[in-house]
Amino acid sequence: MAVRRVAVDWDDLEMALTSHMDEWAFYLDLRTGRVHMVPVFPSEGEDVELSEQEIDAGLAAEDLVPVEPFPSSLEYGWMVEFADSVAEQRLRGLLRVALDGRGAFRRFKNVLADHPDERARWFAYRDWHLRATLQLMSEDE
Repeated sequence: MAVRRVAVDWDDLEMALTSHMDEWAFYLDLRTGRVHMVPVFPSEGEDVELSEQEIDAGLAAEDLVPVEPFPSSLEYGWMVEFADSVAEQRLRGLLRVALDGRGAFRRFKNVLADHPDERARWFAYRDWHLRATLQLMSEDE
């Protein structure tokens, strides 16, 4: 397959890579860089971004690539690493407690909501890891 360079909508790709909603499928359009969000089981008459025929044709032409979300365990590991990197002992402890058990992702984000500087640092940290992981994946192909 020939190498194609296209500007990708990073925010949409990030959402697709970190979204764990079984009722949606994501496709990256290699012609436009747009990420399409398509219901797996559309309702009768529901307006969808891509029809089943458009998806099949795009996949066959290699213009569409399915986007599979990263396993949640990958992002969870980043959250643990980030929590361990927090200098303020009290906040580091709160984040570690937040990461224990079901609902860890929501609790982690709730703790960071009260600490805007660390929250911004978390999103930069996460963004770096997302991009680095994508880079490694593209090198393996």
